[in-house]
Amino acid sequence: MKTRTILTVMAAFTALGVWSPGQAHARKKGVLEGEPIVRKKLQLRKFRFQLTPYIGMSLSQPFVHMGYVGARAGVHFADWIGLRAGFGYGVIGLDSKLLKAINNGGLPSGIAPGETDMSVVNGPMCPTEPNGGAPCRKITDDDNPAPLRHDFRAGVTKAQWQASVDAVFTPFSGKLGLFSAIFTEYDIYVFGGLGLVGWNKRYGDKSTAEQLGLDPATCIQGDGTENDECTLHPVRADTGVKVGGSFGAGLNLFLTDWVALNLEFQDIVTRNNIAGLNTTVSDIPPKVDKADKDVFHNVTFQLGATFYMPFKAKRTK
Repeated sequence: MKTRTILTVMAAFTALGVWSPGQAHARKKGVLEGEPIVRKKLQLRKFRFQLTPYIGMSLSQPFVHMGYVGARAGVHFADWIGLRAGFGYGVIGLDSKLLKAINNGGLPSGIAPGETDMSVVNGPMCPTEPNGGAPCRKITDDDNPAPLRHDFRAGVTKAQWQASVDAVFTPFSGKLGLFSAIFTEYDIYVFGGLGLVGWNKRYGDKSTAEQLGLDPATCIQGDGTENDECTLHPVRADTGVKVGGSFGAGLNLFLTDWVALNLEFQDIVTRNNIAGLNTTVSDIPPKVDKADKDVFHNVTFQLGATFYMPFKAKRTK
């Protein structure tokens, strides 16, 4: 009986000795318990002024591809949110393949004032009055519904400059490794806000109405008759500043704590008529007005370098 009691007591103490340390260990607070996931995180954006000179190229222009030079300036209130403003001016304008095709025979060019229509025997001469005259449609092009080239060119516009004020959100950031040898910080951001685009005429051509000094609303000539080119193909270049929305996304690759390579896509959406021609089928006679405006996306790709000030980034505790 005593032997059984002694064995029972020994077994109880043995179990207690094995169990108690485990219990004590489970209740012990870990060294990193309650601590942030990342300690002494480098805050590359918080309370830092940013300046980004860039070069850009339009990607969505149907007639004129613009090359821009510009800059953006902004500040981050936290590592993930900030405010910025930017401006870009077009320094290079390249005609698209479509516009080149239109200029090189895609539209009838007519005959110059004072010249004779040689497309038919004993064709008429294009008058030089009033105001020196305007190009005339050849008789063989009477069935062609397209405007004469000079009328089309009088209405074509280009996005000469663009500007925006945006809120910037940076939801993704971290460290990037290249070839297991080069490591750098990066961030991916999105933005949205208010955009402005300044539209200018692409060419200096004047429409038939402008060259003949006619009222484009009536197109009545000095002899009391209507001018067919003016009546059927009214032109009004839609120039000036257009207001719309701005949005896009970008990437920063940090070369040092204070300079980063910046790549960005931006879209400024406005409502305008880039050809300056009537597009409303129900307009009889044709006229150019607000109904001919359409939503237009001016998408640009921008490559730049972002400089951060102060130059030294702070770390979290």
